[in-house]
Amino acid sequence: MLSDRVRWNEKYRRKGYPEEPSAIVKSFSGMVQPTTALDLAAGNGRNAFYLAGQGFTVDAVDIADEGLSLRRGRHPAVRNICADLDTFDIPVARYGLILNILFLNRRLFPQIREGLRPGGLLIFETLLEAPGRAEHPARGRDYFLRENE
Repeated sequence: MLSDRVRWNEKYRRKGYPEEPSAIVKSFSGMVQPTTALDLAAGNGRNAFYLAGQGFTVDAVDIADEGLSLRRGRHPAVRNICADLDTFDIPVARYGLILNILFLNRRLFPQIREGLRPGGLLIFETLLEAPGRAEHPARGRDYFLRENE
């Protein structure tokens, strides 16, 4: 959605984002041989570039071209794809590793499963909704996993 792209691009213009790869990516990406990887909501590419350094070829997908441009051209094994994940379709059986770090789009759940090659690895880290807490606006709740989800 265009408003999401505008909002995220503005965030990348205003403030910095972590440069270090996520700890969970560093801990578990070695469980699969370097292959083709997909980084959903790649942001500034911190995890994609870490994986490329480990020998992976990475499709880094994000709605914010400002975030993706921060590292554009720095590694030939990273392909930046500026796309809205509300409409992006994950190709079937293309990836040996899929990252979903601090992003939640329930529409993609079946596609993530189908996008992994046999024996592939999913590294998924997101936020959990705390039962009984109303700290997040109703729209914000959409970005948290709910109990038993």
